Amino acid sequence: MKSPTIESESYVLRPFETSDAKLWQQWDIDPEVQAFMPEPFNEPQDIEEQYKYIEECEADEEGYFWSIETKDGVTIGTTALTEFNDYHGVANLGVVIGDKNYWGKGVATEVITALVNHVFENLNIFSISAEVEEGNIPMMKALEKVGFKQDGLFESARVKNGKRINVHHFSIVKQ
Repeated sequence: MKSPTIESESYVLRPFETSDAKLWQQWDIDPEVQAFMPEPFNEPQDIEEQYKYIEECEADEEGYFWSIETKDGVTIGTTALTEFNDYHGVANLGVVIGDKNYWGKGVATEVITALVNHVFENLNIFSISAEVEEGNIPMMKALEKVGFKQDGLFESARVKNGKRINVHHFSIVKQ
């Protein structure tokens, strides 16, 4: 689905652009950026594969995908609302702040707030979920600041560095 542009005080959530692909190539192989991603560590991808991914996201009927950009045009991360189910009114949230210069500055909290507000006001969504790997305390805190509540723990749900780890499940429900 084509993602609408959403603005917060400091950031713009905009649809993916082909220029984003070069940043993704850097973020996809940065072990610090990938530390809490659900997939195994990524191998470097050809730029054409990144372009193909952008096309796939635009064609996805069960998701919205955005790049996170500062008001002065610096792309610093991505966010997505996936597994969108219009019948049940549910979706899953994912956020990656790829530019480490913006870590610890409240970006995730501001972006998630803007996204949740937009979704609850404009889409047929009543509940948004997010999964956070154990140890990702900053993301857990950001979700809680926005109003998400931890409503589950998936014990040993993923493998990271050869060890089983827990995944925390959070959700927010439209009031």
